[in-house]
Amino acid sequence: MANNVDIVVLRQRRKRRRFLIRFIVFLVLVALCVLIYMMRDSWFPQLEGIGSRYQNVTQNDNVEMEGDFSLNIYGGVDYHADFVSNQLFLLCDKYLYIYGTDGKLRDSRQHAYSNAVMKVSGSRALLYSSNGQNFRVDTPSKMLYEIETEQPIWFCEMNEKGYAAVVTESDTYACRLCIYDTTGKLIYTRDCVERLADVSFCGNGCVCSTIGAVNGDLVTVQQYIPFDGADVLWTTSELDTLVLSLHTLSDDGVFVIGDTKTAYYSSTGALVNAYDFKGTLVDFAFKDDRAAVLLKNEERRQSTLLLYSDRSTPPVALEFDSICKYVIMDDQTAYLLGNGRIEGYSFTGEKVFTLEVDDSYDSILKNGKYFYLLGYDRINRTGMN
Repeated sequence: MANNVDIVVLRQRRKRRRFLIRFIVFLVLVALCVLIYMMRDSWFPQLEGIGSRYQNVTQNDNVEMEGDFSLNIYGGVDYHADFVSNQLFLLCDKYLYIYGTDGKLRDSRQHAYSNAVMKVSGSRALLYSSNGQNFRVDTPSKMLYEIETEQPIWFCEMNEKGYAAVVTESDTYACRLCIYDTTGKLIYTRDCVERLADVSFCGNGCVCSTIGAVNGDLVTVQQYIPFDGADVLWTTSELDTLVLSLHTLSDDGVFVIGDTKTAYYSSTGALVNAYDFKGTLVDFAFKDDRAAVLLKNEERRQSTLLLYSDRSTPPVALEFDSICKYVIMDDQTAYLLGNGRIEGYSFTGEKVFTLEVDDSYDSILKNGKYFYLLGYDRINRTGMN
């Protein structure tokens, strides 16, 4: 009988021991999960993207033409590409890739921005999260600074000196305009009673386009705002278009590209002239007081290229019997992508260049003597011959 009692006691002891061991293991797992959760901000950025970091963009090593290259874009990711100090900046959903003009990867930098947007000017690139609260400024060599805003970001702009304009939501106003210097120091803040459509730096201030309505129709007004604390120096008359791009001219005048027209203003905000579009806006480019605007007529399957070189004369209008896709500019020429070719036109309307390309590309960049062809899943380079 004593032996039976001893066996029962031993079994009970084993059960208690197993229960205690399982309970201790459970507590350890719970503690580990709590620790990982508490440290998620430091763990996740490091782990995010592992296995895909070098898979979104890869270089095609089988390019036969010497000096040319092909970048393959995987995973159907949206990307933004532009040149900064002769380096190709390629912004994808998780990383900023930096390539030399030979297509060799120079650097890759992680970002955590959803709906990431890139604006390029001079030797810097400004990255921001649309409707997020972070933006940063990068050069080819490093990230200069990163800032978290108090409210979600609507849009950002940057001038060639490296000053950044950041427009955010506001709790009590339509929006807020913040200006940062080259080091990321906040130097000016303005709460705006009307929504801003665009911002362009001008002297020691900026020109802003504000959105309003008159008799139910959308209008925009341009205002010059100095950064020295003074009030608005001048305000233009209402323009019946939605301003998409606002540019300061070399004489401190203003050129506006809207969804239905363009307009020139003097340095005091007086309207010099305006030109209505006879078609639907497709694309536009601006450089050194000149502009190129691409329109289309879907019914007639035609395109129109408007070339602006002087406020005192109407734009040169070129007609095409096909739908063109994209337009870029350099100092003297506007380059048009469409119908399986790139064509270059002087600002007097003369054709000066033609290059046959694959019709699958959607947009182009130009750097030096090369065109960079941007498609859905690849980027190629071709010489100007």
